[in-house]
Amino acid sequence: MQSKPLHLDVHEQIECAHTLASRFYTDPTILEIEKSRIFRRTWQLVGTLSRSCGEENGVKRTIADPESFFTADLAGEPIIVVRDKQGELRAFSNVCRHRAGPIALGSGCKNVLRCQYHGWTYTLDGRLIGTPDVEGVEFFDRSTMGMVPLRCETWEQFVFVNFDLKAEPLSVYLGQIPRQARAFQFDGLQFAERRDYVIDCNWKIYVDNYLEGYHIPIAHPGLMKEIDYAQYRTDTFRFYSQQFAPIRALQAEDAGGRLYTPGTGQQALYFWVFPNLMLNIYPDNISTNLIVPLSHEKTLTIFEWFFHDTASEKNLERIRRSVAFSDEVQQEDIGLCENVQRGLRSSTYDRGRYSVKRENGVHHFHMLLGEFLGQP
Repeated sequence: MQSKPLHLDVHEQIECAHTLASRFYTDPTILEIEKSRIFRRTWQLVGTLSRSCGEENGVKRTIADPESFFTADLAGEPIIVVRDKQGELRAFSNVCRHRAGPIALGSGCKNVLRCQYHGWTYTLDGRLIGTPDVEGVEFFDRSTMGMVPLRCETWEQFVFVNFDLKAEPLSVYLGQIPRQARAFQFDGLQFAERRDYVIDCNWKIYVDNYLEGYHIPIAHPGLMKEIDYAQYRTDTFRFYSQQFAPIRALQAEDAGGRLYTPGTGQQALYFWVFPNLMLNIYPDNISTNLIVPLSHEKTLTIFEWFFHDTASEKNLERIRRSVAFSDEVQQEDIGLCENVQRGLRSSTYDRGRYSVKRENGVHHFHMLLGEFLGQP
């Protein structure tokens, strides 16, 4: 099945299109194909340059420092990101070439990496240099057994990895996002908080839900008070889309739980980058939402917030309010997404239609799914 193109049968004109068939959300074999054709062929956010790698001689280290590393999981694939002695950032599969043990665990500061299973040793540029007790093995060439390299690129603080050596560069996926976000002060950005949510739904249901504001008047009363829904729109680009959700001007006494304070001369920017990254850029902070499939009907959503001067009293309160407001909306979305997953299993439903005005972002996502799943 995985060698054949997978056809989604979604018309390229939204006016004529039917939504994805329910099997694309309920069939476990579909997820395995998605991992191969989508998650291992696209740029995946795996961390930031401020990611802690422990301490050395009492000094805190990050992946920005030479001879540091951190490990991550990319849709079931163990990976490792390292900064070598020369300062080059690299990424590799975190699977030993001997018998598939983990080359590293967690994060840290090392000048070589030693497999946690049998002690095979690799340099930070990926070469295999240590193979204890392999005497007698014929036709063994260490130079062909180094760590498997992956592509690694950064944008500002964010580190991305791609398994596909032929994929277009990260800049193509991000398009005009760096230009639009250039007014934001990325220097000095600090990690503030992380929230993980496990949701009983297919990962695409959560992405579908994020990509349209159609449900906001019904499902998000708190958010509805914040935004000017009549002006809400989504613009689509090659590998991303942008949502415009203008903030209403409220009286000061009503502004306690807002997304951000308007009137600063800078708007909030809401981006989705194919297939599973949401990037929310406010005048004073950035938050990311990463959508990770755990199974065909279980999804991890990772929310992270980044501020400047995270220890100040003013920002601590700002962080608390941002996280609390986000959690309120997230809890509402969790209920929606889990109910949709149950509905997709029903014998009475297979496909629906798109709202031309409100669901062009969802249709754009489905067209990209069809493009990637249609590749052998």
